[in-house]
Amino acid sequence: MKKFKTTLAIITISFSTIASISANTTEPTSGELAKKALRAKIVKLLGNHPYDLKSDVLKADVAIMLNNKNELVVVSVESDNDQLDNFVTGKLNYKKVMIKGIAPGTIYKVPVKIK
Repeated sequence: MKKFKTTLAIITISFSTIASISANTTEPTSGELAKKALRAKIVKLLGNHPYDLKSDVLKADVAIMLNNKNELVVVSVESDNDQLDNFVTGKLNYKKVMIKGIAPGTIYKVPVKIK
């Protein structure tokens, strides 16, 4: 009987270890999903650009937040191109968005590449 209890305990511990490992997947959290949704919305709002780029890729780091009216507010645009700064600010500033998980007043940094 003692051998049976020991075997049962070992099987139970093994099963619980396997179950906890398989339950611990690397699925994104709701915050990560919200950030991805925010980035997707920004890409959609930017749309097509007026620049004639042959092989260049314009990059910018956009600091953005949501106000209490669910409008995007561009806090800053960091890039080497002033026209790109104006383009991004003009396209995004005060555009209304509805994204669950994005907290008003929190600044999010979003990298943007224009090809």
